[in-house]
Amino acid sequence: MTQSLSHESMTDLITQTLAHFAVHHGDPYAPAYEALYARDVAYEGLFLLDTDEGLRRNMMQTTLEIITTYLSDREAAANRIVGARMGHIPYGIDADFDVFFEITRDVICAGCADICTPAHFEAWTQMLADFKAARVM
Repeated sequence: MTQSLSHESMTDLITQTLAHFAVHHGDPYAPAYEALYARDVAYEGLFLLDTDEGLRRNMMQTTLEIITTYLSDREAAANRIVGARMGHIPYGIDADFDVFFEITRDVICAGCADICTPAHFEAWTQMLADFKAARVM
């Protein structure tokens, strides 16, 4: 785990961006999936049978839940990440599992450009590094 910012500072910075985004933009669902498909159109094909968008909405909700869990309980977040990563192996994206977290960070930070400082981006980046290093605790 990286130690540039204290966990309390990270929590404050990430919480601030999540709250700001929610107030000014609502749900990051649409821009996150637009960014995912722009990154690689093959991702869209993975959701071919998700005609009611329930799976994608669940994925967005789980992503945000893991982020907010991390802010209060790193071990629980690590366990959820490991479980989710394992659940994605059959889809052949285990190597790219963290892409959606990165996209979520980018969407949130872009939507908070008027308040984001380098420290906000550093907090998100530090959290995502912890996500990549996640192992069952």
